[in-house]
Amino acid sequence: MEGLYSHVTLTMEQEIADSLQTRWLRFAASEGEHWKVPAPTALAYDLEEWWKQQVKAAQGFDR
Repeated sequence: MEGLYSHVTLTMEQEIADSLQTRWLRFAASEGEHWKVPAPTALAYDLEEWWKQQVKAAQGFDR
């Protein structure tokens, strides 16, 4: 969200992350016996750098 929305605060980002984590844990608890829930792993690439490139490309597209 950083770089796209200047009004998003760190608190708002944390609330979103907490909400997504809660939803994931509820899903895993309800489906764990029926479906193998994969454990989250580190991304194989630098997500922050990828996002910066996407924003830069989008800014160039608008011009």
